[in-house]
Amino acid sequence: MHETEEREDTGTVVAVLDGAYRIELIRGGGCKSCTMRGMCFAKSTPAVFELKSELPLKVGDRVQLVVAPGDRILSSVLIFLMPIVFLFAGFLIASRFLAELPSIIIAFTAMGSSFLILRLVDRRIGDKLKVQIGGLCEDTTE
Repeated sequence: MHETEEREDTGTVVAVLDGAYRIELIRGGGCKSCTMRGMCFAKSTPAVFELKSELPLKVGDRVQLVVAPGDRILSSVLIFLMPIVFLFAGFLIASRFLAELPSIIIAFTAMGSSFLILRLVDRRIGDKLKVQIGGLCEDTTE
């Protein structure tokens, strides 16, 4: 397997809409072994994208989903780095004025607030991520 500029995931067409398709993301083997799998999408709800394509697809078709590299990197930085930055910044700022225990509490509060900010950012720009249908999956066996 060789590296490409864009990361491809697999999805299944679950609905055909007027000029678009509703695609449910198939979580790969990497998702099962990842300890942070619950961070990307809720475990009980499928990740569904509504995407436009010129391909003649039908319900049940497996397709390749292509995510732009810049969007994947931005998402990773926001999800994983932002809470850590808030945690350390909260502690460092609070420790200048307060004792250690209140500083720790403030640090974790700051980290919690980063999750609220991430939720707002997700609602605002989450639908603008560049996910496209790359084509039909040639091999349906994995």
